Amino acid sequence: MDLSEFSFFNPSPNFREMSILKALTESSSVSQERLARIAGIVPSMVNKYIRDFEDSELIQKEGENRRNMKYVLTEAGKFRLQYLTILYLKEAAKLYTESRDIFGEVLDTIKGSDHESFYLYGAGIIGGILADVLRTEGIKIIGFIDDSAAKQNGTFHDLHVFSPEKVDGRDDTAVIVASFRHANHIVKNAKDRGLDNVMVFTISKLGKVELEQIE
Repeated sequence: MDLSEFSFFNPSPNFREMSILKALTESSSVSQERLARIAGIVPSMVNKYIRDFEDSELIQKEGENRRNMKYVLTEAGKFRLQYLTILYLKEAAKLYTESRDIFGEVLDTIKGSDHESFYLYGAGIIGGILADVLRTEGIKIIGFIDDSAAKQNGTFHDLHVFSPEKVDGRDDTAVIVASFRHANHIVKNAKDRGLDNVMVFTISKLGKVELEQIE
């Protein structure tokens, strides 16, 4: 996991310990720089974790000198990694459940509609979030629509980015507007191009996440 992608979740000591132990199982000669990057710490902190692991008999050294030195997990180390992984999965599952609750109304609106597939209008941050969430729930996303010529015919979150002119409006397909700042402009543009089934993704001032059907 690349911790640089996250701003709300800082790594805990348990997460760092699990990350380093897991990395050592994958490569016993992994560099300190890589361990630091994986665990989200500075390289100098890696030595402290390694010493603590040795003192706790979670790892043992193999090799005659620093050039061929390796760190191998002991049975106690393997058990510790299993235990930390279980704790991590428990908390990750809870976060997933809570995130699904946040998008509950959006998912209910989509699944309760007559549409079989969807375009996301806006290949940006919000569109990327929706693409990840909706595909996880098994909802068919055909691709993105974007007004930017620089984005058109490329890919975003592994989905093709179409120009508005290339999209045909069908009764079984809807367009979800995934933009806050330009929502009104996008809705007008979509309507002008014959895309009648349009929904707008919104977040209220109270933080409620919804889909608004545009008539």
